[in-house]
Amino acid sequence: MSAPPQIEIVLKALRKIVAALQGVGHPPVVIGDLAHQAWGVKRDPRGVELLIPSGEAQRATILSAARGEGLQQEPGPGPLSLKYLDARLGGNSSVELVEASTPFQKRVIGRAQPGPVLQMHLPVATVEDLILFRVATDLPADRQIVIELLKANAARIDAGYLKGEAEGAGTFDRLKGAWQEAKK
Repeated sequence: MSAPPQIEIVLKALRKIVAALQGVGHPPVVIGDLAHQAWGVKRDPRGVELLIPSGEAQRATILSAARGEGLQQEPGPGPLSLKYLDARLGGNSSVELVEASTPFQKRVIGRAQPGPVLQMHLPVATVEDLILFRVATDLPADRQIVIELLKANAARIDAGYLKGEAEGAGTFDRLKGAWQEAKK
């Protein structure tokens, strides 16, 4: 496993992919490590993960714009897995673009709020939606992120929305367990 990319490289990757996406009319919403950090999780981001309001029909345009900004397509979990290589700094950053293909993902885009992300001001998924993304997986690291998000944001969480969405997704028991652990 490689070491996490330097923050400077992640910031450059973020700037380049945001420029590419905005240039083709697909403004992104920050999710993943950068969004967790924006909501108080104290971990350095390992890469860039963005939710975009596009689909299969726009992939070629998005990939072309990303290549124009110096990003390369990589094998990964989705068709829009990219990598930014910085020869000057001697490192790289992953860039994962997630297409909003489900009703929940489309709501995440609509609910996003402007916020600070590294040295930029971008739409960021709400803390509730970030929790819902992570509580849906079985990964221990994701559970830990849910607990950290709950601890850092307990006073501002819309508990009714979170509960309703988790019940609808069948993840309420996981959410309840994480919330109890966060209170310790």
